[in-house]
Amino acid sequence: MNYKRNVLAGLVMACLSTVPFVYGASAEVGFQQVVTQPELIEVSTAGRAVAMRKYHEVLNYPEGLHIKVNGVGYDTVQQKHHNVTGIYVLDGTKLTVHKGLQVDLSNAKPYDQPDEMAHYYMSGIYAGFGRKHVDDPKYDTKVVVHGPTVIQAVGNGVQANKDSYITLDGPVKIETVPFEQADVYAAIVEEGSIGIGTSRLADAYTGTALVPTPKPSQYARVQVTGNVGVLNKNYGLNPNPGRHGSYIVMNLGTKDSVWTGAALNEFAESGNNPHQSGVTLELKNQATWHNRWIGAKRHRSGHEELLLATGKGYTFTGSHIQTLIGGDTPETAGIIYQEDTEPIVVDVLQGYVKIVDRRPNATNTTAPIRVISNRGQLTILK
Repeated sequence: MNYKRNVLAGLVMACLSTVPFVYGASAEVGFQQVVTQPELIEVSTAGRAVAMRKYHEVLNYPEGLHIKVNGVGYDTVQQKHHNVTGIYVLDGTKLTVHKGLQVDLSNAKPYDQPDEMAHYYMSGIYAGFGRKHVDDPKYDTKVVVHGPTVIQAVGNGVQANKDSYITLDGPVKIETVPFEQADVYAAIVEEGSIGIGTSRLADAYTGTALVPTPKPSQYARVQVTGNVGVLNKNYGLNPNPGRHGSYIVMNLGTKDSVWTGAALNEFAESGNNPHQSGVTLELKNQATWHNRWIGAKRHRSGHEELLLATGKGYTFTGSHIQTLIGGDTPETAGIIYQEDTEPIVVDVLQGYVKIVDRRPNATNTTAPIRVISNRGQLTILK
C-alpha cells in the first residue's frame, strides 16, 4: 500500500471549472481562490483504500485539504468488497476544513451489487455513528468545510448517517458515477443532515425550521450531478433509533448553479414521516434543476412487506421535495427541466419557479409536478 501525507506549498487551484471526467479516474480540478499550503493525503492500494479514518477526534485543517484515493472496491476472485472512501469519520469526530476541500476517488472495480454495501463503502465523505455510546449532542459526528468543495466520486459524494452532519458552504461541485445495480447518491442521509451551498450548520436543521431559513447575502455556485437520498434505515444491521429527522438542504442561487438528478425520500414514499424528513431546495436567479433519476434504482429490505400491508413502499415513484424555494420575482425564478417519467411532488412551494416539461412520452392529461401547498407561483412551459 502506498500512503502519502505531505504539504504542498503555494498550490493554486480554480474550483468548479469545467473538466473532463473519466470513469473511475481523478480529475484535476482547482479552487477559485489561492489555497496556501493545503495538506495532501494520498492512498493507493489494490484493495481497501481510505485516506482518513477517524474515531472520536477533533481535526482542523486551516490551509485546506486535498484527498486522493485509488483502490479496488470488489475482489472478483475472493468475491469480497473493500471500502474505497476519501474521508471516513465516526463516533463523534469533529472535522473542520478551511480554504477548501478536494476529494478525488479512483476505483478500478467498484462494488456494483444491489445491496447495502455499495453506498456504505464508497463515498467522498462518510460521516456516521454519532452518539455511539452517549446520547448527547456533543458526541455528534460533524464535518464542516469552509470554501470551495470539489468531490469526484465513484460511489456517493457525501453521506451523513446516524447523528452525523455535513456542511459545505461553497462553492460546491459534486460529481458521481452511475452504477448498473447499486444505488449511489451525490448526497445521502440516514438520520443525519447535509447542507450544500449554505453556511447554516447541518445540525441545526429540523422539519419545521427548514422553511423560514434566513436568506444569505450572496449565493455560492453549486453544481451537483447525482441523485439525493433521504433513507429510512429501520432494518438490518445497526438500524437507526428514529429519534429525529433526516434532512438535505441545497441552495442553488446563481445562474450557473445546476443540479442533475432526482430526490428519493423513503419517509414520504412510505407515508410514515414523523419528523418531516426531506429535502429543501432553494432554486432562484435562473439556477436549474434537471430532474431525472441517474443510474440504478434502490433495492431495500422491507419494501415488499410494506407494499403488501399498506399499498405504499419505499421505492422511488418520483422526486419528492419537502420545500421548494424559488425566486423573489418572476425574473429571478428558478428553472426545473422535468426529464423523468415520474412526477415531481412538492410539499410546500415558495417564490417563483418555472418548469419545462421534457418528459419522454408525456401526455397532456398528466402534470409534470404536483404541489401540495402552493404559496408561490409555478409556471409550466412546454
